[in-house]
Amino acid sequence: MIAAPSALAGQQVYRAEDTVEIEHEDRVFRLNQAVDRLGITPRPRFNVVRVPRDRMPANFKVSVPVLRVSFSERTFFDTAQWRILPTGLRAVEAVAAAARGEAPDVAIFVAGHTDNVGGDEYNQNLSVRRADAVSEAMMRFGVGDVALWRVGFGESAPLYANDSDVNRSYNRRVEFLFGARVEPVVHVLSGQREEQVCISSNVAESRRCLVELPARTTFVATQATRRPIGVGGDGRVSAPVPAGGRSASSTSGPGSLASAPVPQTLTIPLHRPRTIQAPRR
Repeated sequence: MIAAPSALAGQQVYRAEDTVEIEHEDRVFRLNQAVDRLGITPRPRFNVVRVPRDRMPANFKVSVPVLRVSFSERTFFDTAQWRILPTGLRAVEAVAAAARGEAPDVAIFVAGHTDNVGGDEYNQNLSVRRADAVSEAMMRFGVGDVALWRVGFGESAPLYANDSDVNRSYNRRVEFLFGARVEPVVHVLSGQREEQVCISSNVAESRRCLVELPARTTFVATQATRRPIGVGGDGRVSAPVPAGGRSASSTSGPGSLASAPVPQTLTIPLHRPRTIQAPRR
């Protein structure tokens, strides 16, 4: 008898490490393609942070790239406003188009930031309203099956010292962070003041910026979609909860594949910066 050929014969099998990198490269390509198609100017800035495997949940055994896509405030809003401008809607359309091509387990966070003009509480509320407006617009365009979150950081994570009109314009921004799941994006957001904060051509101004950062250290991210993905567990799709009943996972024994239902909010701690970055653009 002749053995039947393997079902995988002639097919290329990728490792998990390869898969997350391939998805990342495809994500960048789709975003650039959408930005070009819609004629968005100025173009967004891309930054990639790779979260090492030892910072991921134990069962997720690969390092994960997190893509941060940053648009200037001027793309989205008039000063002190949260109604999205036509140029901002084109940017939202581009990001939403990229989101629709994502794998179902991908998480996208919309993060709002401000400069330090107006006071901490005012700026915190403004950043949340802007992140809300952008995430709601994304959902109107359609985001596919991704888990979409929004969070506002106010003036707590400035890229540059607020010592000039140009620097303040860089600090007033909307960012989109893409990750293979929720945990690596939260890791990047928690550490953003350790990686890139208060940059200035003047060391004294950088130190002053660090000292004057708001004391606020925790921020609440709210889920805009209601995709049932576990957070902090195995990341698998949760069992649906019957109307008036208990989740199937609540009675499952050891080895169950179901995870806890996704929370509607997450608390993101913002670490204090350790060093002053060298001046750069």
